[in-house]
Amino acid sequence: MGAHYFIINDLGSFLDNLEARRYSKRRSNDWVVYSKTVSGALTKHYAYSPSKTDLPTQFRVTYELVKGGKTLQKLVDALKKSNDSYRRALPVWKTKRPRSGVRERRWVNLQRFLHRHSELIDCFKYEADNRLTEGNHSFNLQVASTPQEQKICVEFIKALAEAYDPQSIVRRQRQVDKPVQQRNGWIKRYAELYKKRGWRSFEITREIQKELRGGTWNERSRLQFNLANNTICKIAGLKMPHFSSAWN
Repeated sequence: MGAHYFIINDLGSFLDNLEARRYSKRRSNDWVVYSKTVSGALTKHYAYSPSKTDLPTQFRVTYELVKGGKTLQKLVDALKKSNDSYRRALPVWKTKRPRSGVRERRWVNLQRFLHRHSELIDCFKYEADNRLTEGNHSFNLQVASTPQEQKICVEFIKALAEAYDPQSIVRRQRQVDKPVQQRNGWIKRYAELYKKRGWRSFEITREIQKELRGGTWNERSRLQFNLANNTICKIAGLKMPHFSSAWN
């Protein structure tokens, strides 16, 4: 189990704060340990040695995922679902516009999740590494003790990043969800493949036209694309033939 340390000057005030936050107290060998399980997913332990009378007092912080991270995984899945639900209510999403108030309600539900599990989230937030305060490593890698637990923690951090900055999600998804962008990307990949096979520009363009008008692309997208030959050449980065007879 990983651990990080910090130093406190006012021991009494800090212990009062832990008790006010409902941390339980116990003795373990030479240590006094204060523990609390947050959101049913993560147990956080504060420990110090009362035998050392030197001030300031050094604290050790350790973490323990409940059931090897299975409980946290359920919260990750719930947060991802909430993120996805909110994204689909945004104006730029490629779905039917939701009824009035749907987006607001989904946003409120997302904020309620973050508020309800704020103490758990605080265990993952980055704080400056300062030995005189309680500072976690970047993204608090001390939480996980196995590769599987670390994978779950990383998923949680990613979901949190999306929940706290929904506009960045919109920017990333916006281009991907536009049928035109999907179509242009497919044309470029298709053309590159057949250029490597030695096909000429007008041959590649003719094949692309067939696919756009009645081939597999329309089956996937259920959209009809009618493009001029010179437009396809520009998208694909092909050199346009000089003679119209080449298209015949």
